[in-house]
Amino acid sequence: MTVLCLSPGLHFTPSAYAQDLLHMLVGTYTEGSTSEGVYLYTFNQEDGTATLLDSAPAGNPSFVVADKKGRYAYSVNEYNDGRQAVSSYSLKDDKIRLLNSEPTDFGEISGADPCNLLLMDKFLISSNYTGGSITVFEVEWRGTLSPQQQCFTFSEVKTTKALWSKKKKKQDAHMHCAVLTPDGKYVLATNLGNDCIHRFKIVEGESPLVDDGFAFEYSRHRQAGPRHMVFSADGKFAYLLCELDDLLTVFSYNDGMLTELMTISAYGGKGHGSADIHLSPDGKYLYTSHRLAGDGISVFSVDPSTGLVKNVGFHPTGRHPRNFAITPNGKYLLCACRDDDVIEVYSINPDSGLLKSTGQTIRLGKPVCVQFY
Repeated sequence: MTVLCLSPGLHFTPSAYAQDLLHMLVGTYTEGSTSEGVYLYTFNQEDGTATLLDSAPAGNPSFVVADKKGRYAYSVNEYNDGRQAVSSYSLKDDKIRLLNSEPTDFGEISGADPCNLLLMDKFLISSNYTGGSITVFEVEWRGTLSPQQQCFTFSEVKTTKALWSKKKKKQDAHMHCAVLTPDGKYVLATNLGNDCIHRFKIVEGESPLVDDGFAFEYSRHRQAGPRHMVFSADGKFAYLLCELDDLLTVFSYNDGMLTELMTISAYGGKGHGSADIHLSPDGKYLYTSHRLAGDGISVFSVDPSTGLVKNVGFHPTGRHPRNFAITPNGKYLLCACRDDDVIEVYSINPDSGLLKSTGQTIRLGKPVCVQFY
């Protein structure tokens, strides 16, 4: 493993150095890999260097999140053979330690291949890809997870629009991510298999979600594969990346409903494996990652008044760029390239949004998720 050190030519005051230093969680695939679980680093968002602090053994922790205060972390355990689960960890004194794990299966409802987590106050929501379900867990005061509070399955989902003709076999549900709406009233969950976005009302009590139909359903783009989505900082717009047809859709948002404003090709390759999507901290640029052929990251400029986007560039990356993260100061983008066993560090041009390789990397077996906290 390569650990990057600070350049001897750079000097910081203690207070400035502390402000520049971020904590970073990295999720990995451990099956067929040299990785052992979840990794904890510091990352200097001024000079782009990283230092390994600690790691916690875990099985296939392919998505990780931390709470707002940086006290606890949570990961999926992405399996479909009975080992599927979510896990909690303590974060203290630059150490990460496993607290407990809970299965994502709910009775006879499958929670196979959990692939994404949404942490909201006292609850953790797992999106389960192969299981076609989402599972809700209560987060206890000490950071541990209680058994499941709720589980919603979409294996027999019926949409209100005629998405599938009689000649085309209906696809299985594949839940890929859940996001909190800007108004804090709903959770939206992408169903990659059925080309729709489910809506849940947030209510008080031990069962925090109520199924409330759909926020959006594709009717034109069959097998689009809704995967990941983000909201603009002002809450007026949402951006959805579709995995299977590599399309990017821009929506206006209002009270739990998404209205399509534009849909464009996210990149010119033929990988059909679009993966992650993020806005720059200033909201001026949007980035999407693409895998399986012509791997790289597309760059879009964003019109803040209309929410509409325009492609301004594409930057090749290492193989299989699944997840990426942008530093809070908007200076660097870190891309987890699973099949090259590396996290690549790119600088962001503040005037164009375009990426440039820094030549700095973090070597790690099958990295797939990068999260700052």
